[in-house]
Amino acid sequence: MKNIYVIGAGAFGTSIANQLAFDPNNSVSLLCRSGEQASEITQQHTNLRYFPNKILHEALQASASIDELMKANIVFMALPTVALKENIAMLKKVIPMEALVVNLSKGIFKNGGTLVDYLKENLESENVVTMKGPTFAVELINNEHSLFTLGYKTISQYDLISNLVKNTNIHIDSTTDIKGVELLSALKNIYAIIIGIVDAQYNAINTRHMILTKAFTEIRILLKALGGKENTLFLGCGYGDFGLTALNDMSRNRTLGLLIGKGFYTSEVTKSSVVLEGLRTIDLISGATDDDIKKQLPLFNKLEYFFSNKESKFKIHFNSLID
Repeated sequence: MKNIYVIGAGAFGTSIANQLAFDPNNSVSLLCRSGEQASEITQQHTNLRYFPNKILHEALQASASIDELMKANIVFMALPTVALKENIAMLKKVIPMEALVVNLSKGIFKNGGTLVDYLKENLESENVVTMKGPTFAVELINNEHSLFTLGYKTISQYDLISNLVKNTNIHIDSTTDIKGVELLSALKNIYAIIIGIVDAQYNAINTRHMILTKAFTEIRILLKALGGKENTLFLGCGYGDFGLTALNDMSRNRTLGLLIGKGFYTSEVTKSSVVLEGLRTIDLISGATDDDIKKQLPLFNKLEYFFSNKESKFKIHFNSLID
């Protein structure tokens, strides 16, 4: 039996850990911020802050002691990027060198650097993989069948994760293009904002799918320019996650786009964590992309201009999208 620890008892970390606990061959624990939350999960089988109406699997355990990670065979990282950076030095002291680290967090750094790169460097380990896909936490906690793309380096890593999810409703497709998986998890958020804007402004199926097609093309251009592989775009982390994020109202980035499209975007909205994360991602992608590439990205350029110039209305010039 493998000792699995999920760091981060928010909605996503809880839903992943709960699903993994369905396999009796997995020993799964959530690492929480507080002893109170850990006791609630272990004793009451609830995490009411995130899932007020759900009973968690009785096999799922929780702890607030970071020293528990010394027992880990597999560690899933489900922390926001800021929290991950704040705690990385402490995590390095307790995560065993032989443990497989699975990155669930999303974000990029300057020059297109990824969180997997960051984890490898700071944990001084090459045993780091990534899992991203078209999966909402609320669906996974409801035991819905859900897809992730595993970005891995070695067959042993693939086999380990494949066995972990065998008796759960988590399914995986896979690639050795770890960077591509990581990049797509950031790129899809940018274009989900644009699709939200278009849906709010036009509410037209033809127009939506015109922009959806152009957005997918721009994602492909950026993915290749930043070092990912084109084929990765057609996995769950690409086509699937973009569709989930761009076309479903549970998506925070799509909701931001809807607000912009309806004219409800204000300086107060700018202070939200979703907007700040989106702005940071746009800035980082822009800084890592050559001018010749950016000339091929009219949608990206328009969104960047909209935010940087604090425009009151987002307007697409459709003729500029056609080659």
